[in-house]
Amino acid sequence: MFKKWKWIVMILLVAAIMLVIRLEDQGVLETPVRKLVTTSADITYLSKLGQSLLNKEQETIMVSSDVGQTELLTFSNAQVFKEGFLLQYDVGLPVYAGQSGLVVFTGHTKYTGKTMTISYEDGTTVSYGMLDSLAQLPYTTVQANDLIGMKKAGQLYISIEKADTHYNLEQIVQWLQTDNDED
Repeated sequence: MFKKWKWIVMILLVAAIMLVIRLEDQGVLETPVRKLVTTSADITYLSKLGQSLLNKEQETIMVSSDVGQTELLTFSNAQVFKEGFLLQYDVGLPVYAGQSGLVVFTGHTKYTGKTMTISYEDGTTVSYGMLDSLAQLPYTTVQANDLIGMKKAGQLYISIEKADTHYNLEQIVQWLQTDNDED
């Protein structure tokens, strides 16, 4: 019976956060709630809370091939867009998590369409936008190489932020290369 209550509390917490963010997006709330919820301290707290409520044990899964984010480095063109970049791909590709982290947003935004934002353990917050499908739910943990979405040929939005600073294109490429070197 106690486990059932844990699930209900978790669902209500996630629903409340999603409602408050929606109210912020519609201009009903002036407080930047999304910024408050996506600070690294809040993300760490929510991650630990979620894991403790669900009694989720950490397990290691061996991967037989190096999937990683190598394919994200094959873009043919890049242009500045909002706080990130639009990367052009000639073929469709799967998008994988670069490392372990917490999904802090999945949904549709006005400028980047289907978008997923992940707070990674290295302190970076990465938004992947203009995805064609999403493979993870909000406030779930992901491990390196977990599928997070699919992208058909065309533009993919990517924005990386760390310590309130958005990465430039060179830093994004270095981050993607570093992630792949660790796999």
